[in-house]
Amino acid sequence: MSMKIDLRIMFFALIFAGFTSHHVWGEEDYYHQKDVFMMKCMDTIKLGTPYEDPSQPCIHAVGKYDMKRICGAFTFSDQLEVSMIKTIILAYTCHKPIPIGEKCGSRFL
Repeated sequence: MSMKIDLRIMFFALIFAGFTSHHVWGEEDYYHQKDVFMMKCMDTIKLGTPYEDPSQPCIHAVGKYDMKRICGAFTFSDQLEVSMIKTIILAYTCHKPIPIGEKCGSRFL
């Protein structure tokens, strides 16, 4: 009798785990958005170059995407190519400021 109850509990736990894992998979979208943002805005945010005014596709990308999440999605290798300071300035310029206290790359604002 207790074996049947244990199997039922395990079955429901497995089903519950299957439904909740989709939330973690949804996080991947920010990495795709980050890649598109980097491609469209590289002239503005490139490390080691002067800040340039953003292009129209860059402004559109910043307006469309969640800059707070993109900032948190930057990896160490991204930070070798992209200036986090320029990214913050770009977000502010496009009226999508990143809130103080949020993480941008490896820096906290």
